[in-house]
Amino acid sequence: MVAAKNKTETELAFENLSKLEIPASVRDFAEKGAAQAKDTYAKIKVATEEASSAFEGAYSTASKGVSTLGLKVLESARTNTNASFDHAIALFGVKTFSDVIELNTAFLRKQAEAVSAQAKEFGELAQKVANETIAPVKAQVEKTFKSVA
Repeated sequence: MVAAKNKTETELAFENLSKLEIPASVRDFAEKGAAQAKDTYAKIKVATEEASSAFEGAYSTASKGVSTLGLKVLESARTNTNASFDHAIALFGVKTFSDVIELNTAFLRKQAEAVSAQAKEFGELAQKVANETIAPVKAQVEKTFKSVA
């Protein structure tokens, strides 16, 4: 009997609660909050999609750049190896020790210049790849911060 009475009181409480009218100002506040939340969500979704696209582009650029760098390394290795073999073959043709020293000196000077030029090329190419990779991400971050502000 007590359980039935409690249930009746609970039902009455819910009935009374459902009859309460929410003031218009509270409804307006809730509607504005919901609209703002929806608008913010839409902006975040767009920013996230744009950032994702920028990162995909950066990854693609980085992949191509690393591939280009790898090819440059292989090309330099081939060039240096060929120069070393050519030098070794030239050494077989020398007749005097002074010719050996002269040939080695010329080879080392030429190789030092070649390695220096190759290092400069690697540095420039790596800088180019880094700039091309970072530029779209940097632009997207700046755009996102401007739109948020």
